[in-house]
Amino acid sequence: MVGGPLFNRGFVGQDFIWWIGQVADDSYWRDNVVSGKFESAETIPGWGYRYKVRIFGLHDLGEEVIKSEDLPWANVMYPVTAGAYLTNSGQTPMIRQGNIVFGFFLDGNARQQPVIMGCMGNNSQTDIATTIGDNRVTNTTSGKSVAVSGYSQGNIDYPGGDGPAGSGPTTYDGNLKTEKPAPKDVEKERAPASPGTGLNKYGLPANRPISKQQLQDIRSAKFECEERGLSAEECDALVRKRVQAGVGARVKEANSPRSPSTGQPNMEAEATMRQSVADVKRDKMYCQKRVLLKPDNIVESVNRAMQIDMDTLVQNIDKSMNALQSYTDAASMTAGLGSLEKMVGEASLQQSKYMKVVMDKCMEFTEKALNKEMTKAVSALPMAERMAFLDVKDGISQNLLSSYNGMTGGQAGLMKGIISKVLNLGALTEQFSQMASGNTSPNTPDQKPKAVPKVPPCTSEDMIATVLAVNKSVIDETNNNLINGVDGFLQDAMANMAGVSGSMGSMFSKLGGIKGSLTSALNFENIKMNVFPFELPPSPAVSDYFTLCSGGAAADDAPSIAGVAKAATSQVDKISKVAGAAGEVVGDKVAKMIPQAPKLPFSPIPKNTPSIDLTADSSVEVDFSDDGSDPRDALDIA
Repeated sequence: MVGGPLFNRGFVGQDFIWWIGQVADDSYWRDNVVSGKFESAETIPGWGYRYKVRIFGLHDLGEEVIKSEDLPWANVMYPVTAGAYLTNSGQTPMIRQGNIVFGFFLDGNARQQPVIMGCMGNNSQTDIATTIGDNRVTNTTSGKSVAVSGYSQGNIDYPGGDGPAGSGPTTYDGNLKTEKPAPKDVEKERAPASPGTGLNKYGLPANRPISKQQLQDIRSAKFECEERGLSAEECDALVRKRVQAGVGARVKEANSPRSPSTGQPNMEAEATMRQSVADVKRDKMYCQKRVLLKPDNIVESVNRAMQIDMDTLVQNIDKSMNALQSYTDAASMTAGLGSLEKMVGEASLQQSKYMKVVMDKCMEFTEKALNKEMTKAVSALPMAERMAFLDVKDGISQNLLSSYNGMTGGQAGLMKGIISKVLNLGALTEQFSQMASGNTSPNTPDQKPKAVPKVPPCTSEDMIATVLAVNKSVIDETNNNLINGVDGFLQDAMANMAGVSGSMGSMFSKLGGIKGSLTSALNFENIKMNVFPFELPPSPAVSDYFTLCSGGAAADDAPSIAGVAKAATSQVDKISKVAGAAGEVVGDKVAKMIPQAPKLPFSPIPKNTPSIDLTADSSVEVDFSDDGSDPRDALDIA
C-alpha cells in the first residue's frame, strides 16, 4: 500500500537495518524449490530460492520460543554477475543449512522481510555440531558454538539420503576427511607441525601447549627416571621417547575404524587444499601400473607383465589389510578390494592370459623344430607319398594345438593355486582375522615407517617355471606322440628312412625335457621384425608399464628368460623327487602341492533369454549400501 514501509522515502538512508543469523534446518525450506524437472511454474510450492533464517538477537537460539517453521522467509540478493534469471541468465545460490549469513531488512523496522547479502566462511578448526533444529544451543545455555554441519541430521529425513537414518544430503569422496573425527586434543596431536615451526625438547610443536595426556606421559617418564637413577641426558631421551610413544598410541587408536567417531567426517571449511578421500583414491588410480606388452620380445615382456601385476595385487591386498586398522585406508578403499578371494581370482585370470603366451611360444618352437627335422625326410619321399604326408602334417598341427589348448584352457585354476601358495594366503587370512580383532601391537618411536610392499623379480620366474613343470609330463607325451606318428608314417613309406627317423627321435626327446631346450624355446622368434636380413631391426620399446601420474617406465630388476629356465629346472627336480619318494603319480602330487581352483564350464546365454534395455530406468539395480558399522563386513571377514 502507498505510504507503507516499502515506500518510505527515507527508508534506505534512515531505516537500513543490518542483521546476522543462521540458516535453519533445511527440513523447513528445502521443498520451497522442487527438485528435478517439471513443466508448469504452478508446480512450485514456494516463491523462488528462499530460506528460513534464525536472526541473532531477534530470534531465540533454540526451538523453545520460535520454532524453525515459524521463522520469516529470507530472499537472496544476487550479485550483478549472476543476473536475475531474465533471458535465462542466473546462478543458483549455494546456501546450505547451518550457514552463517548476513543481510538487511527490506521493510526496515518492521523486520519481517530479511534479504540475504552474503555468507560468512567456515573455519576448518571450528567444532561443528552434527544435529540441527534442536535445543543444543538455547538462550539459557552458554559456551556452545552455533556452528553446525551442512550434513547435520534434521527433523525430517531425506528420502534416499545416505546419512543416519537417511537424514542428510548425499556425501561424496571429495568432501570426506582422510582422518577419523576425534576429540580436539587428539586432532592437535596427530596434525603435522605448521611449516617453519620448531620442536621442543619432547619432539612436539613448539607453538602448541602441552596437553593433559602429554603432561601425564612426561610425569610418568620422569618418575621412571628417578626409579632407575638415570642421568639428565638419559632422562631427557627417555621422556622424549615416552611422549612420542603416547602420542603415537593415541593417534593410532583415534584413526582405527574400531574407535568411536566423535564428530563430522566431512570437510566444510575454507581450507581448499586440504586432502580428501577422493584425493587418496585419485592418487592410487593415477599411480597404479598398467602393463604395456612389447611385441619385439613377447615372452620377456609377459614375464615382466606378470611381475608388475603381482606387484599391484600385493599392494591392493596390503591396502585391504590396512583398512582394518586405518580409517584412511578403510574410507578410501575402491570397489573390488573388499574380498581377498575375489582379488586373487581376478589376478589369476590375468596371469593365465600372460602364461598362455609362454605356452604358445613353446608350441611354436615345437612345431618349427619338427618341420625343420622333417625337411630331409620329406624331400626323400616319393612324389605320391608327399601328398599323403600333408594330411599327417595337418593332423600334427591339430593335435599339437589341441594339446596346448587343453593345458592353457583350465590354467586359471592352476594360477590361482600358485598365487595362493606364493602369497601364503592361509597366513594372510589369519593375519586379516587378527587385525580385525584388534590383536596388533601399538606404534613405538623405534618402529620404522611402513614401506610399500614390492614383489621381487624372481616371483614371476617361479610362477612360469611352476606352470611349465606341472605341464612337463603332458608336453613330453605330446612331443613323443608326434614323433612316433611321423616315424611310423616314414617307416611305412620308405624302409630306408629308418636312420632319419631315429635321429628325429633323438632330437625331439629334448623338446619335452624342459631342462634341455626351454631357453631356446622361449627365445624363439617366429616372426622377424626386419623383412630382409640386411635390414636393421626396429628399436625395441623401452616402457614395460605406464601410470597416469608419471607416464611410461621400465621395470626395475626385471625377470629374465634365463631365470625362468633355471627356476623350471629346480621345480622339475623338486616335483620329481617328492613324487618319486612318495610313490605317487606326479600329477597327483602336484595337485596336493598346488591346490587348484575348480574349472568352471562356459555357460552360454540361452536363445530364449529376453533382451535387457540398459537405457531404461531401473534396468539394472546394484546395491552398494554399507552402513560402515564394522570394516570387517566390507572385507568379507567373519
